[in-house]
Amino acid sequence: MKNKTFYFAVIASIFLGASCNKNENGSAVFIFTHTVDGVYAQFNRLIYTNTAGNQYQINEIKYFISRMLLYDANGKTVEIAQDEGIHYVDCSLLNTLRWEIDGIPQGKYVAISFVFGLDRDDNISNRFVNPPESNFSWPNHLGGGYHYMQINGKFLNKEGNIQNMNIHTGIGQIYDENSGVAEFAHNYFIVNLPIMFFVHVNNTQTLILNMEVQRWFDTPNLYNFDDFGTGIMQNQTAQQLLKENGENVFFLNL
Repeated sequence: MKNKTFYFAVIASIFLGASCNKNENGSAVFIFTHTVDGVYAQFNRLIYTNTAGNQYQINEIKYFISRMLLYDANGKTVEIAQDEGIHYVDCSLLNTLRWEIDGIPQGKYVAISFVFGLDRDDNISNRFVNPPESNFSWPNHLGGGYHYMQINGKFLNKEGNIQNMNIHTGIGQIYDENSGVAEFAHNYFIVNLPIMFFVHVNNTQTLILNMEVQRWFDTPNLYNFDDFGTGIMQNQTAQQLLKENGENVFFLNL
């Protein structure tokens, strides 16, 4: 009888432990916001001026973030695997401005990081079969895969004429002396954001991830629309400049 009692006690403790571990998780929701000079972005209005003096308007903001990591107070990381670790943001689609993540171990966290765009392993042509992600493809002859970002709008050029403003980032091309593609440049980058927050069991922590649009054009590099023109998908100089600026674009708040 003692052996049976001991056996059932062990089994009960195993199931109880498994049950407790299973439930020792909380969740988080990321809210994506977009500002210009600290004020929520307004669309389809020619009201903004960047540091280079370009007057411009924003019509669309779209981008991928991926490979997000949460850093806990003990130096361990939690990789976000939900939705294959990839989230698409489109300011015209309200449901994309919110990313709910379940199964995060409870505890204190001190930072997050993520890839802006898609890295080499994730950026595979035809990965997405349904819109809106499938509509974000990058031409195969330019490197394939997908755009990292599109900021579309208009700007007033130095002659006083309105031109399209298509800030499209993705895989760049380095050309040889015969104007052929010698190699491709992968322009994704990692954003690191310190912040202290707690995840509690059966609770949801809200985090606000804000893009300050003006910083794409001035921190640390000055980006002049007149220098780069309407489109930059084949301009690695512009792609590199924006890649360096992009590391300073995001802010995280509770």
